[in-house]
Amino acid sequence: MRLIIISPPDEYPDEPQVVSQILKRTSAIFHLRKPGQRGSQLAGYLQQIPAAHHHRIMVHGHPRLLDRFNLRGIHFTERERVRHPEGLRRLMRERPECRLSSAYHRIADITDPRGRFDYIFLSPIFDSISKPGYPAAFDHMELKRFLSCTGHTVVALGGIDAARVATAVSLGFKGIAALGAVWGPAPLTAARQLSVVCRKNAP
Repeated sequence: MRLIIISPPDEYPDEPQVVSQILKRTSAIFHLRKPGQRGSQLAGYLQQIPAAHHHRIMVHGHPRLLDRFNLRGIHFTERERVRHPEGLRRLMRERPECRLSSAYHRIADITDPRGRFDYIFLSPIFDSISKPGYPAAFDHMELKRFLSCTGHTVVALGGIDAARVATAVSLGFKGIAALGAVWGPAPLTAARQLSVVCRKNAP
């Protein structure tokens, strides 16, 4: 059961150091998502994380960072995937070793060839923790039917906490992505708890 932890959109105190500890003490993949920040700002963030952990970091946008850091890959938002497909095709052509992921909000939109993305996010699966008033958008029976036959590795996003991991597994998800459940008063403790629950609920 994959565990993916997404950075908070705003700055968290000593965030790169906290992320370094999460990567050291769990097997999570980390998504660096900072809307509005320039590539140079993200580079400064990455420089504060030991290089030994860089291969477990996916960056949202900014593919030029691949020239400077040994990153796992690049995440394409739904908007980027739809509006700028040429950027995705170019990256696949020029960097075939680069891992790619993307996000979806409707099952009907998941039509890409199964080998295009390492995994995809589907959201919101549960009522959001980080976005109050952002409710779950899927019927669980519909999800089970889709996940039982898709060739994609689908990761549940939205409202994920330790108590909901077992439900995500029972629906057929291959991983979970957490944001609000981690970035509270004790992010390392929360991340380690999620890591343990993911191991216990591995399909």
